[in-house]
Amino acid sequence: MQSLLVGSQTIQVPYELLMKLAVVGVILIATWIIGRILGTFILKAGGRLSSRVARQIRQVVTLVVWFIGILIGLDYLGLDLTTLLEILTLSGLTLVIAIRDILSNMASYEVITTYKLYKIGDWIQIGKFFGRVVDITWMDTILCTTNNEIIHVSNSKITKSVVTNKTSSGETRISISLTLDDALDLSEVEKILLDISTELKEDLTPNSKPEVRVTDLDNRSIKMTLLLNIDNPAKSELISSDVRKKAKNRLDKIRRKKL
Repeated sequence: MQSLLVGSQTIQVPYELLMKLAVVGVILIATWIIGRILGTFILKAGGRLSSRVARQIRQVVTLVVWFIGILIGLDYLGLDLTTLLEILTLSGLTLVIAIRDILSNMASYEVITTYKLYKIGDWIQIGKFFGRVVDITWMDTILCTTNNEIIHVSNSKITKSVVTNKTSSGETRISISLTLDDALDLSEVEKILLDISTELKEDLTPNSKPEVRVTDLDNRSIKMTLLLNIDNPAKSELISSDVRKKAKNRLDKIRRKKL
């Protein structure tokens, strides 16, 4: 028996219990050290990819280490662990449910990088979102739109959606539609559109050939489409606008001459 002085009273504590408490203290100190070591390792290893995800993983690992350490300590004291194990099981299930989105995004990240669906710098279409890939993290893919807006799309959503990589082939094809008066000569309009395409050759894919097609025809109007292959999808709207402006100016000159 050992005597402990608590206030003005002396309490007799069995020597065996003191030894067990001392061992439990050593176990908890060892648990703290192991948690610190693992946490530091995770931050260094995972921080290169995503510091935010690394911190979240460190918190989960630290909780698991402490749970194990406490279980070992209680078991050493000879306490009933059935209730604690039940609580631990429920806590584990709750934790998995709480971080299911994180786990889903991390798994989707592996799919994206393993199968190389796209890479940084590619122009991709995901549902209604279109933009250039500026970063790929464990949690999401970051796009910069043609209007310089930054969009974060979760990786789990990407693997469940249809992804169109518009730069995988090195070019993007755009179609520019024009509605014209049926009195105009089709061959003359086609020549004008091809001439405009030649003026825009710096924006076109090398060795590509513009195409002019008639897409609709009725008694009053003709619908024609100019097909161009461009390198930079971000300039598609600008090029389309430029073509329409130049086509209108030249067609107006033709109309004035006929008058």
